[in-house]
This record gives sequence, structure tokens and C-alpha cells, in this order.
Amino acid sequence: MSDSTNNTTETVELILGLERNIMEAIRTKNTPALTSMVSDDFVYRTHFGAAATKEEFLQSIASFPMEIFSIRGEELNVDVYGDVAILTGVQVAQARPPEGQPEASAVAFTDVFRKTDGRWLMVMAYGVELPGESGESEISLQ
Repeated sequence: MSDSTNNTTETVELILGLERNIMEAIRTKNTPALTSMVSDDFVYRTHFGAAATKEEFLQSIASFPMEIFSIRGEELNVDVYGDVAILTGVQVAQARPPEGQPEASAVAFTDVFRKTDGRWLMVMAYGVELPGESGESEISLQ
């Protein structure tokens, strides 16, 4: 956890809890829960330059063809700048395609949260798949 003069333990813990809830909603493909944690102007970006709106992001989660067994964040750091919080880390997941063997993935990510009307919402997410043991990216959930 980063220590910036603007960080409060309460805000950092709140953002970490929100991130855990987001990951659980992704794991269970609970788009109504995700809807309540993501701002209407949310955008998801990849290192390929692709961008997805909130609706496109939610649709991709709902239609993700793999069963997600587990998803967690590692090496999580939160920096708070007034009404903006930036969380960085590595998302580690285990999932299985409908007719296949379980696969693991690791995605380095940055999530940006904004406090509006007293509520923290995710406004932007950026993810880069990390190579697996074979040197190739496997699955991306975020």
C-alpha cells in the first residue's frame, strides 16, 4: 500500500474493499452488482488501443465463455488524490473454457476511482495480460 500525504487508511481500505467486490462480481458474472460500482462514463482500455464503454464492458463480462473459479488481486497499491484514487496491481485468475482444461491468467492493471456525491465508483480500467509460463498470454478477465 502506498503512503501519500493525501491517503487515509479509511479511503484506502474502502477502495480495496470495492476492488474485491468488483472482482467477485466479475467472477460470478454479476452485472447488476458491477453496474452499481462502475460510473456511467466508465471506459476500459487495453494496450492494443481498444476501448470499451460501460455497457460494452458489462456485456463482455456477462458473455465471457469461461467458468471463473477464482480471481484475486496481488501487489495492490492505492494512491488517493482528493476525490480520485488509483489502484494498481496484478489480477490472478483461474478459469475453464466450456470444453477445456483450467487455465491461469495474470493481468497487470490500473483501476481509477472517482468520488462523486460521496460515493466511490470505478471510472477507468486498464489491463495488460502478462505472459504465462509458456511466454504467451492466456485469458483476460478485466
